[in-house]
Amino acid sequence: MRKLPPRYQNQRKGLIGIEDHCKQIESLLKIGSSEVKTLGIWGMGGIGKTTLATTLYDKLSHKFEDACFLANLSEQSDKPKNRSFGNFDMANLEQLDKNHSRLQDKKVLIILDDVTTSEQLDKIIPDFDCDFLGPGSRVIVTTRDKQILSRVDEIYPVGEWSFDKSLQLFCLTAFGEKQPNDGYADLSRMVVSYCKGIPLALKVLGAGFRSRSKEIWECELRKLQKIPNKEIHKVLKLSYDGLDRSEQDIFLDIACFFKGRDRCWVTRVLEAFEFFPAPGINILLDKALITISDSNLILMHDLIQEMGREIVHQESKDPGRRTRLWRHEEVHDVLKYNKVNGRCNCL
Repeated sequence: MRKLPPRYQNQRKGLIGIEDHCKQIESLLKIGSSEVKTLGIWGMGGIGKTTLATTLYDKLSHKFEDACFLANLSEQSDKPKNRSFGNFDMANLEQLDKNHSRLQDKKVLIILDDVTTSEQLDKIIPDFDCDFLGPGSRVIVTTRDKQILSRVDEIYPVGEWSFDKSLQLFCLTAFGEKQPNDGYADLSRMVVSYCKGIPLALKVLGAGFRSRSKEIWECELRKLQKIPNKEIHKVLKLSYDGLDRSEQDIFLDIACFFKGRDRCWVTRVLEAFEFFPAPGINILLDKALITISDSNLILMHDLIQEMGREIVHQESKDPGRRTRLWRHEEVHDVLKYNKVNGRCNCL
């Protein structure tokens, strides 16, 4: 079995830049050593964590006595789907518990995909000491929440793609080639600029624009400036849904008003609204919803900001009934015609 080619080799065709990520992670895992090592793959929604984990499974599983890929843990915290292969039966957590004793002498690879809580991790890896795994075993965890990875040996952050790699991925999806078709070069670059290095967005829009006329592309691009793609929005919103009420308020205020502002200044403003900004901002950092620049500015990916503003927009068709206003024309109309509902914040 170890001499046979990877079972899912075809799935890696067309993946851009994946081998560079795999080499870096393999270096961190130190596959040749006998110690048990754990690694977390962390990043925002849609950045390609699951694709990377699947590729790693395909490349590395044959080097272990047994291997298992537990997928979509965020959707099934009690009984995750089993995408595993070989004799290591982990169809659900109860079966994993029964296998703990017989795994102590086996070199195994376990990949836990899309973990959302520490409790999920503790159920699968008791106490997360990995004493029940044999020498040379490896555990890989993918998550949007960096705090969950506080006990792993290494953390590999997945960042935004470069423009050139993004263009190649989009073109592969839209045209089946790594470059745009004749007459579509400028439009393709506009789409890639909109996606800002997020593979999910590149694939979703590439599939949606495939075999469409230039007129349709132009219309869809104009539409995206006002109405976010619902498939992309749904994936990005999962991280927002995991926040408590105060953290959601902080996120929405940053998305609507404070992106690009000094962290200390934003903290003082939010404290006036009793939003508990110090821990709240740290939570947003851990969940990859914001970043902090070297000059202490709060930054946010454009698509995440768009998602936040869309949440506010969906509160009501009437701007005066929304909790936040940031478009100057809406602020003008609401104040001029006295339509503020008493809860609205304007900037």
